[in-house]
Amino acid sequence: MKYLILFFSLFYLIQNSVAQDGEHPLPYTYKESKYEMAPCFLGGLIALNKYISDSIRYPEPEKSKMLEGGVMLKFVVTKKGKIVNVEAINGTPGAPNFVKEAIRLVENMPLWIPATKKGKPVDAEYYLTIPFKLNIRKQ
Repeated sequence: MKYLILFFSLFYLIQNSVAQDGEHPLPYTYKESKYEMAPCFLGGLIALNKYISDSIRYPEPEKSKMLEGGVMLKFVVTKKGKIVNVEAINGTPGAPNFVKEAIRLVENMPLWIPATKKGKPVDAEYYLTIPFKLNIRKQ
């Protein structure tokens, strides 16, 4: 009986706190999208992956230690498709050369297709993880 009274008391309190003046307790604030179409590498994800695998240079210190991992980068694709402001968000512990190589790789990318808003190109922030994986065949 105690639990039933407790349940209805809590239910009453919740109902009254939510239903005051017809307002929702957590109003939704509409945020306009930064752009309609996100920036993309010319040729899409398949071409981006091919560029990365063809252009990456596995750092020798990490290769000799058999280290693998990845580096998440943040950068801006300008309205002209150029990559600027490349910075590492995180990396692989004990593998500082992964960060250097990932930044070099992205800074040397060809032009991207820029993001668009209202049909016009705009600058857009982009996040990309560069993987470092050794190609070791297990026998």
